Amino acid sequence: MKKILAFAAAGLMTLGFVGCNGNAGGSNEAMDSLSMAFGDLYGAGMGQQLRGMDSTVNMEEALRGMEYIANADTSKNFMAGLQMGMQIAQLYAGIEQQCGMPINKSLFMKHLREAIMKTTPMGQEEMMAMQSKIEPLLNKAMEQSPKAIANKKAGEEYMAKLKNDKSYTFTKSGIAYKVINAGEGKNFSDSDVVKVNYVGRHIDGTEFDKSGENPQPFNLKQVIPGFAEMIQLMKPGSKVTVVIPGELANETLIFDIETVGLDDTPKPARPQMPVRPMKK
Repeated sequence: MKKILAFAAAGLMTLGFVGCNGNAGGSNEAMDSLSMAFGDLYGAGMGQQLRGMDSTVNMEEALRGMEYIANADTSKNFMAGLQMGMQIAQLYAGIEQQCGMPINKSLFMKHLREAIMKTTPMGQEEMMAMQSKIEPLLNKAMEQSPKAIANKKAGEEYMAKLKNDKSYTFTKSGIAYKVINAGEGKNFSDSDVVKVNYVGRHIDGTEFDKSGENPQPFNLKQVIPGFAEMIQLMKPGSKVTVVIPGELANETLIFDIETVGLDDTPKPARPQMPVRPMKK
């Protein structure tokens, strides 16, 4: 598009259209010709750009968005609202991606309008109190999404099948593990920082996380409960496959874990890992 803009600017200079105030642009007929030429030029370039972004793009929808913005009121107040509207659109997309469900736009805008129109602005403490409500509401919405419900059902069915597999041991909390190598020495404690090789998988077998070439140090107070519980059942050199139910990890997850030993380096352990897997 930079090339297109540069070419268009060069064309203006050649035609003498340095500015369009007064009569510098010539007659209406000349402006019509200019408008058509710009439409052809920009249309060709933007068509290429849109098809390059996504081969399945709906051109009519894209044109509707272009025309709405291009023909909008250019007054200061409207443009400020337009910019904020773009931020809201990005917020919608982010929430919907995270929750797996569409946001209720009419309720959002109703409450947004009421908050904006209040004669007494919300104070800092009140805003912080509102922010503290967001995370539990977000978690609840995520738990109620169709994908989360399907994952929960699939996870429960997977755990039920494991109960018939005699190679797995179940703990009181519900995790199931199979010992591949018992290791030697003392079990780890919850205050330890342990070096671990691991691979994390969904129950369909797809991998979402792994330690890589070098073992990763984990502070057992900073990992998901099922992962921490498993490592405390292990010794240096242990290798296990553990299945952590959704109640302990937000989704039923499988980890292949190998404990290398205690981490005695002064650097801080990798925090909050393994993380929740990205949505597929």
